[in-house]
Amino acid sequence: MSNSVSNKPDLDDSTNVNMDAAAAKRENHMFTEGAEPLSLWVILGSALVVLIAGGVLFGGNVFDYKNFVKKGYIRKAAPNASGGGAKPKLAIVAYKAIGKKVYDSCSTCHQPGGEGNTAFPPLADSEWVTGPSLRPAMIILQGLHKPIMVNGKRYEGVMPTMGDGMDAKKLAGVLNYIRNSFGNKADKLITVEMAEDALLVSKERGSGPVTAEELNEKYNRELKGAELAMDTPVDPKTLEPAAAE
Repeated sequence: MSNSVSNKPDLDDSTNVNMDAAAAKRENHMFTEGAEPLSLWVILGSALVVLIAGGVLFGGNVFDYKNFVKKGYIRKAAPNASGGGAKPKLAIVAYKAIGKKVYDSCSTCHQPGGEGNTAFPPLADSEWVTGPSLRPAMIILQGLHKPIMVNGKRYEGVMPTMGDGMDAKKLAGVLNYIRNSFGNKADKLITVEMAEDALLVSKERGSGPVTAEELNEKYNRELKGAELAMDTPVDPKTLEPAAAE
């Protein structure tokens, strides 16, 4: 008996390596048979059968909305949904809401209540505010220097221009706010179209603050533009008259 090391694997003498490999191959084939990817034609053919069957069941239109929704059904609005647009508001309310935001940013001088202080005149009960509308518009857009008399009292504070970046909507808003707040009551609404008139006049004049004398001599008139009743319903964002329902 030789003592040399055998090159055969350490297997039981009864084990047949070639037979076990063949069995494993057959078993693997059993598990993978039938798992091949479906043909594209098989998928398309199945889809066609479904569409034809649906056409028969649902009167020829399987995708008809009416076939799947109960008659008279109305879909409820989602919670907190606005319904597709802002609710209309009275024109004076909508304009003042925009104007208040503009005024709040510069209320330090004239005060939140429009009472003014020793340097800056009050906006409450002021003819400069509720009088001809081009004058207060020009003060806002150009600024004001040199003294101004309000209710028999002299004020010498210099007002800087507030017109930088101010569009017609904001100008109309702040004009309506100061003319209808602090106890003031204007007789008509200042519309966006009227505010555009003020912006045009301001552009033609050029930069630089106005004086009380200049306001009375050159700008003592009402703003031009189509009028709008204060109680007209408007879109609170665009200020356009709301469409009739």
